[in-house]
Amino acid sequence: MLSCNCILTGIDLGPDTEKNLAYAAYFASATGSTVRLLYIIDYLLTPPSYLTSYIEDEKKREEKEMARLQDVLNGLGVKSEFSVMLGRLHESFMKVIRETSADLLVIGYKSHILRPSSSERLIKSLAMPMLVVRGKYAEQAAPGTVSIRKILCPVDFSDNSLKALSMAKEYAELFSAELHILHVVPSHVIKEKWEQWSKPQERERERFEEGLHSESAAKLAQLKKEFEIPEEGVI
Repeated sequence: MLSCNCILTGIDLGPDTEKNLAYAAYFASATGSTVRLLYIIDYLLTPPSYLTSYIEDEKKREEKEMARLQDVLNGLGVKSEFSVMLGRLHESFMKVIRETSADLLVIGYKSHILRPSSSERLIKSLAMPMLVVRGKYAEQAAPGTVSIRKILCPVDFSDNSLKALSMAKEYAELFSAELHILHVVPSHVIKEKWEQWSKPQERERERFEEGLHSESAAKLAQLKKEFEIPEEGVI
């Protein structure tokens, strides 16, 4: 059974903040969770003393804006808290995750050409369930307007993907959403199996691919049976 008591939401107070807030509110409303809003004033080293007053002023401005976001959540009937922290990005997130025992992290996504973005660093370094808000489907999201009707869950039959499928199934039931499973046979696997096949000749290629398709379909059928998923898997 799905257990979600705290949703941690990374906020940068930029143009995508409302989108992150919208999805955090949607998940919190469905699960009865508390939303913890987190804003980090990211510093590599401890700032010199002459910057203290500037940092305090900045923190007060951010706290005022976070309080406004908290009012938005309160208006939707969502319990919320917020933190404004000074420190390194990863360490600050880890500290709050430990303090709150957060079950889900909601963050936005940006990419940079020359260096990893903050969101990319968090995705790679934090071992916990995440909802990354990005793409055209989230463009018009605003608090109180989000509705999830279809969930796509890619699987490769590894332990992690089975955990993801279990969670996707629970959220699909919670949201009354359709759940679709996707399995992609990687090109390197196709190449390796083709080279190992007893008749690696081009005229046999179609038969070979049909065999791979049937093998994957059988695995998906077994998976759906084990997880009691009625929807059709997509290969």
